[in-house]
Amino acid sequence: MNSTTTHILLLRHGQTDANASGTLQGHLPTPLNLTGIRQAYLLAGRLVGFAPPLEILVSSDLARATQTAGPIASSCGLPIVTDPNWRERGLGLLEGKPIGNKEIWQVASGEFDPPGAEPAAQMQERVRSALMNLPITYRNNQSIAVVTHGGPLRAILKMLADGRLPSTRGFSDEIPQIPNCSIMHLLARRYREGTRFRIVAINDVAHLGEMITSRENG
Repeated sequence: MNSTTTHILLLRHGQTDANASGTLQGHLPTPLNLTGIRQAYLLAGRLVGFAPPLEILVSSDLARATQTAGPIASSCGLPIVTDPNWRERGLGLLEGKPIGNKEIWQVASGEFDPPGAEPAAQMQERVRSALMNLPITYRNNQSIAVVTHGGPLRAILKMLADGRLPSTRGFSDEIPQIPNCSIMHLLARRYREGTRFRIVAINDVAHLGEMITSRENG
Protein backbone atom coordinates (compact mmCIF):
# COMPACT_ATOMS: atom_id res chain seq x y z
CA MET A 1 0.00 0.00 0.00
CA ASN A 2 1.98 3.00 -1.28
CA SER A 3 1.39 6.44 0.20
CA THR A 4 2.50 10.04 -0.31
CA THR A 5 2.75 12.44 2.64
CA THR A 6 1.95 16.15 2.74
CA HIS A 7 2.60 18.38 5.74
CA ILE A 8 -0.31 20.78 6.32
CA LEU A 9 0.11 23.64 8.81
CA LEU A 10 -3.22 25.19 9.79
CA LEU A 11 -2.67 28.63 11.33
CA ARG A 12 -5.11 30.84 13.16
CA HIS A 13 -4.79 34.57 12.37
CA GLY A 14 -3.34 37.08 14.84
CA GLN A 15 -5.31 38.95 17.47
CA THR A 16 -7.81 41.68 16.57
CA ASP A 17 -9.48 44.22 18.84
CA ALA A 18 -12.67 42.19 18.39
CA ASN A 19 -10.87 39.09 19.70
CA ALA A 20 -9.66 41.06 22.71
CA SER A 21 -13.10 42.53 23.49
CA GLY A 22 -15.23 39.42 22.90
CA THR A 23 -16.93 40.79 19.78
CA LEU A 24 -18.08 38.29 17.16
CA GLN A 25 -16.43 38.92 13.79
CA GLY A 26 -17.71 36.35 11.32
CA HIS A 27 -17.13 37.84 7.86
CA LEU A 28 -16.36 41.36 9.11
CA PRO A 29 -13.12 42.82 7.63
CA THR A 30 -11.51 43.43 11.02
CA PRO A 31 -7.75 44.12 10.93
CA LEU A 32 -5.08 42.86 13.30
CA ASN A 33 -4.28 45.01 16.30
CA LEU A 34 -0.69 45.73 17.38
CA THR A 35 -0.53 42.49 19.37
CA GLY A 36 -1.80 40.54 16.36
CA ILE A 37 0.76 42.12 14.04
CA ARG A 38 3.56 41.17 16.44
CA GLN A 39 2.16 37.64 16.69
CA ALA A 40 2.11 37.36 12.88
CA TYR A 41 5.79 38.28 12.66
CA LEU A 42 6.69 35.79 15.39
CA LEU A 43 4.76 33.10 13.53
CA ALA A 44 6.54 33.98 10.28
CA GLY A 45 9.91 33.68 12.02
CA ARG A 46 8.97 30.23 13.26
CA LEU A 47 7.83 29.02 9.84
CA VAL A 48 11.01 30.13 8.05
CA GLY A 49 12.77 27.21 9.72
CA PHE A 50 10.07 24.61 9.11
CA ALA A 51 11.23 21.36 7.51
CA PRO A 52 10.38 20.50 4.84
CA PRO A 53 10.32 24.17 3.76
CA LEU A 54 6.94 25.71 3.04
CA GLU A 55 6.07 25.62 -0.65
CA ILE A 56 2.45 26.80 -0.70
CA LEU A 57 0.74 29.54 1.35
CA VAL A 58 -3.06 29.64 1.31
CA SER A 59 -5.16 32.19 3.21
CA SER A 60 -8.75 32.99 3.95
CA ASP A 61 -9.65 36.14 2.04
CA LEU A 62 -10.71 38.01 5.20
CA ALA A 63 -8.44 40.91 6.19
CA ARG A 64 -7.23 39.51 9.51
CA ALA A 65 -6.07 36.33 7.76
CA THR A 66 -4.35 37.96 4.78
CA GLN A 67 -2.65 40.40 7.16
CA THR A 68 -1.30 37.43 9.12
CA ALA A 69 -0.20 35.73 5.90
CA GLY A 70 1.75 38.82 4.74
CA PRO A 71 4.84 38.40 6.97
CA ILE A 72 4.89 34.65 6.23
CA ALA A 73 4.82 35.35 2.49
CA SER A 74 7.67 37.86 2.81
CA SER A 75 9.81 35.66 5.07
CA CYS A 76 9.32 32.47 3.06
CA GLY A 77 9.30 34.05 -0.40
CA LEU A 78 5.85 32.75 -1.29
CA PRO A 79 2.77 34.25 -2.97
CA ILE A 80 -0.49 34.22 -1.03
CA VAL A 81 -3.24 32.08 -2.58
CA THR A 82 -6.53 33.44 -1.20
CA ASP A 83 -9.41 31.00 -0.83
CA PRO A 84 -12.80 32.03 0.61
CA ASN A 85 -13.46 28.39 1.60
CA TRP A 86 -11.14 29.00 4.56
CA ARG A 87 -13.23 31.94 5.84
CA GLU A 88 -14.71 32.07 9.31
CA ARG A 89 -18.36 31.15 9.58
CA GLY A 90 -20.70 33.99 8.67
CA LEU A 91 -22.62 34.88 11.82
CA GLY A 92 -25.47 36.97 10.45
CA LEU A 93 -27.08 39.43 12.87
CA LEU A 94 -24.55 38.65 15.63
CA GLU A 95 -21.57 39.97 13.66
CA GLY A 96 -20.08 42.98 15.39
CA LYS A 97 -21.96 42.26 18.62
CA PRO A 98 -20.17 41.81 21.98
CA ILE A 99 -21.44 38.70 23.74
CA GLY A 100 -20.48 36.69 26.81
CA ASN A 101 -17.94 33.88 26.97
CA LYS A 102 -20.62 31.18 27.16
CA GLU A 103 -22.38 32.47 24.05
CA ILE A 104 -19.07 32.82 22.17
CA TRP A 105 -18.29 29.20 22.98
CA GLN A 106 -21.71 28.02 21.81
CA VAL A 107 -21.40 29.89 18.51
CA ALA A 108 -17.80 28.78 17.97
CA SER A 109 -18.80 25.19 18.70
CA GLY A 110 -21.66 25.29 16.18
CA GLU A 111 -24.22 24.55 18.90
CA PHE A 112 -26.74 26.99 17.42
CA ASP A 113 -27.26 29.04 14.24
CA PRO A 114 -27.74 32.78 14.88
CA PRO A 115 -30.30 34.58 12.67
CA GLY A 116 -28.89 35.00 9.16
CA ALA A 117 -25.80 32.90 9.95
CA GLU A 118 -24.20 30.33 7.70
CA PRO A 119 -25.51 27.00 9.05
CA ALA A 120 -22.86 25.21 11.12
CA ALA A 121 -23.22 22.03 9.04
CA GLN A 122 -22.69 23.99 5.82
CA MET A 123 -19.55 25.66 7.18
CA GLN A 124 -18.17 22.32 8.34
CA GLU A 125 -18.72 20.75 4.92
CA ARG A 126 -17.08 23.76 3.24
CA VAL A 127 -14.00 23.39 5.43
CA ARG A 128 -13.94 19.58 5.10
CA SER A 129 -13.86 19.87 1.31
CA ALA A 130 -11.17 22.57 1.42
CA LEU A 131 -8.92 20.39 3.58
CA MET A 132 -9.50 17.23 1.55
CA ASN A 133 -8.65 19.12 -1.65
CA LEU A 134 -5.30 20.49 -0.43
CA PRO A 135 -3.18 17.31 -0.93
CA ILE A 136 -4.89 16.75 -4.29
CA THR A 137 -4.54 20.28 -5.65
CA TYR A 138 -0.93 20.49 -4.44
CA ARG A 139 -0.01 16.85 -5.00
CA ASN A 140 3.54 17.76 -6.03
CA ASN A 141 4.26 19.75 -2.86
CA GLN A 142 5.42 18.45 0.51
CA SER A 143 4.50 21.37 2.76
CA ILE A 144 1.45 23.67 2.76
CA ALA A 145 0.44 26.42 5.21
CA VAL A 146 -3.11 27.74 5.52
CA VAL A 147 -4.05 30.89 7.45
CA THR A 148 -7.61 30.55 8.68
CA HIS A 149 -9.82 31.16 11.73
CA GLY A 150 -10.85 29.59 15.02
CA GLY A 151 -14.16 28.23 13.73
CA PRO A 152 -12.73 26.23 10.81
CA LEU A 153 -9.95 24.85 13.02
CA ARG A 154 -12.40 23.68 15.65
CA ALA A 155 -14.58 22.17 12.90
CA ILE A 156 -11.61 20.19 11.60
CA LEU A 157 -10.84 18.80 15.05
CA LYS A 158 -14.50 17.88 15.53
CA MET A 159 -14.62 16.08 12.17
CA LEU A 160 -11.40 14.20 12.88
CA ALA A 161 -12.95 13.06 16.16
CA ASP A 162 -16.27 11.91 14.70
CA GLY A 163 -14.89 10.34 11.52
CA ARG A 164 -16.14 12.81 8.91
CA LEU A 165 -12.45 13.40 8.20
CA PRO A 166 -10.57 10.10 7.90
CA SER A 167 -7.68 9.81 10.35
CA THR A 168 -4.96 7.27 10.97
CA ARG A 169 -5.61 7.21 14.72
CA GLY A 170 -8.38 8.23 17.08
CA PHE A 171 -8.70 11.71 18.51
CA SER A 172 -10.48 12.90 21.65
CA ASP A 173 -13.77 14.68 21.09
CA GLU A 174 -12.81 17.30 23.70
CA ILE A 175 -12.13 20.28 21.43
CA PRO A 176 -9.78 22.91 22.90
CA GLN A 177 -9.83 26.66 22.36
CA ILE A 178 -7.54 27.80 19.54
CA PRO A 179 -5.02 30.57 20.38
CA ASN A 180 -4.30 33.33 17.88
CA CYS A 181 -1.32 32.50 15.61
CA SER A 182 -1.16 28.91 16.87
CA ILE A 183 -0.08 26.04 14.62
CA MET A 184 -2.08 22.87 14.01
CA HIS A 185 0.18 20.41 12.17
CA LEU A 186 -1.44 17.61 10.19
CA LEU A 187 0.11 14.90 8.07
CA ALA A 188 -2.00 13.99 5.05
CA ARG A 189 -1.21 10.54 3.67
CA ARG A 190 -2.59 9.79 0.23
CA TYR A 191 -3.29 6.11 -0.43
CA ARG A 192 -4.97 4.48 -3.39
CA GLU A 193 -8.07 4.22 -1.22
CA GLY A 194 -8.02 7.96 -0.39
CA THR A 195 -6.44 10.48 1.99
CA ARG A 196 -6.12 10.01 5.74
CA PHE A 197 -4.89 12.57 8.28
CA ARG A 198 -2.73 12.32 11.39
CA ILE A 199 -2.44 15.07 13.99
CA VAL A 200 1.18 15.97 14.76
CA ALA A 201 0.52 19.04 16.92
CA ILE A 202 -2.41 21.13 18.15
CA ASN A 203 -2.12 24.68 19.52
CA ASP A 204 1.66 24.89 19.05
CA VAL A 205 2.49 28.39 20.34
CA ALA A 206 6.17 27.94 21.23
CA HIS A 207 7.01 30.95 19.04
CA LEU A 208 4.69 33.36 20.87
CA GLY A 209 6.23 33.49 24.33
CA GLU A 210 3.87 35.56 26.50
CA MET A 211 1.78 36.79 23.55
CA ILE A 212 -0.75 33.94 23.66
CA THR A 213 -4.41 34.87 23.20
CA SER A 214 -7.30 32.44 22.83
CA ARG A 215 -10.67 34.25 22.74
CA GLU A 216 -12.74 31.99 20.47
CA ASN A 217 -14.58 34.63 18.44
CA GLY A 218 -13.29 34.35 14.88
